[in-house]
Amino acid sequence: MRIPILIAAVSVLLASASCSRAPVLTIKNQSSLTLSNVVVSGTGFSERIASIPAGGEHRMRVRPQGESGVRMVFDAGTQRVDSGAQGYFEASGGYRITATVGTNLSVSVSEELRKY
Repeated sequence: MRIPILIAAVSVLLASASCSRAPVLTIKNQSSLTLSNVVVSGTGFSERIASIPAGGEHRMRVRPQGESGVRMVFDAGTQRVDSGAQGYFEASGGYRITATVGTNLSVSVSEELRKY
């Protein structure tokens, strides 16, 4: 009798974990250069990405602790770029964040809430 209850509890946990509303961050590289040694960070998180090719993009879930912005630091050609903290999102709520690296290597950040 305990096993079916345990199986049901585990199933509910797995289902709720797969429907996570953690923020999704997409980095779009619109420059003509490969971005390398990319570090994306915010309140309570820091992620490294080896490279993002010219015209490419990289998508990931981030897990900030509370309210956050996003900062990108990367190499492009002979330049080291630091975007500084930009944007606003929270740990929950289903945010989608897009960080776009433009043709001049400037970074712009936009956010939106996912609708369910």
